[in-house]
Amino acid sequence: MASLTRPLKHPSKVMKGHHVLFWMMGFFGLMLVVNGVFLWAAITSFPGEDVHHSYLQGIHFNDKLSAQAHQEKMGWRSEVGLLTSDDGDVLVCRILGPDGNPLPTGPVTAEIRRAATQNSDIVLTLAPVGGGEYRASLPLLAEGAWHVIIGTDIRDGDTEVPFQAVKKIILQ
Repeated sequence: MASLTRPLKHPSKVMKGHHVLFWMMGFFGLMLVVNGVFLWAAITSFPGEDVHHSYLQGIHFNDKLSAQAHQEKMGWRSEVGLLTSDDGDVLVCRILGPDGNPLPTGPVTAEIRRAATQNSDIVLTLAPVGGGEYRASLPLLAEGAWHVIIGTDIRDGDTEVPFQAVKKIILQ
């Protein structure tokens, strides 16, 4: 009787156990390399903490809230802005009481920050120019949104109460 199919002399491409092992090792090895590249890019591009000592700030958050409540109760306010000229920008801040008169303050500092990075943060000490106004020359700032955080202590009787003002400035 004649057979309709020819017998195979040499079986072509038979998948064996070691082939499967090498394919699995290659697949998971590639996944580890890709995940390692993404992990390296994430760690080097953003440290994960935008504010300094965030844990300690969280512990003292209620103190900050009570200082803000006292600031609002007393009617203390600030005016923050930029003066631009050919010589460069100047940060101007006025710290005023509820009647518009200047308040007695300690040294006034300003922290100028980008929203999601610490790479461009600038800390300045503002110089008093009279009438509750303080100024500081700024280095060249890039276009975009900047947060200005003014901090000082205001003498209220025998105690010094922390004062903070936050202003968002957009440079074009």
